[in-house]
Amino acid sequence: MATEVIAGRPRAESHTLRAEEERLRAHLEQQLRVRTRFAPLADVRALLVSPDRDDRPKSLLVSSQASVAERIYLYVHVAAHIALGHNLPLVTIVEGAPGVTRFSDASRHREAEELARAIWWGQTDKGGLLGAPAFAQRHPVLRRLLASEAARGAIRSLLIGMRHVYYDLRVERALAGSRLATWLRDALCLTAVVCVAPQLSD
Repeated sequence: MATEVIAGRPRAESHTLRAEEERLRAHLEQQLRVRTRFAPLADVRALLVSPDRDDRPKSLLVSSQASVAERIYLYVHVAAHIALGHNLPLVTIVEGAPGVTRFSDASRHREAEELARAIWWGQTDKGGLLGAPAFAQRHPVLRRLLASEAARGAIRSLLIGMRHVYYDLRVERALAGSRLATWLRDALCLTAVVCVAPQLSD
């Protein structure tokens, strides 16, 4: 199947983004029994390999070239496949690189994309705790803006600019526990993921 991931954008992989990736990866292992490894992959973003028995963990091999934001999207997408029962014994689910289409998987891929979008925006609990940061989820205006390609780039640039100002003015300690700081961190994380995986937007 083809996984639409946009490359070439500035990554801005903040501590919050990396921490979110680590949290989701741990959730996959602890709740869905998916062990994640990283390796160089050609024309493939990820491979989910299911064992022959339910008591054995599943293996997720992710391209070492995938950014942190891409990894987050892939975790949510893989969780959607598992929730839909696509991970049959001894079956490998292939997440292709951008532009690589696997027509035999098109139907299941669309189903997983739809469920992944619902998981990301907290509209279903099928993914457990794999949704976007809750503080940013609750802002419908941000969600509507991210649905537009032109607005996505502008919003991300604005948020990154706000982050630079936040640190340049050295007010991070004073605002560390504030709602503004929490919203900025979560909004940056959410926007970074949607920018590399626009199919998560409405």
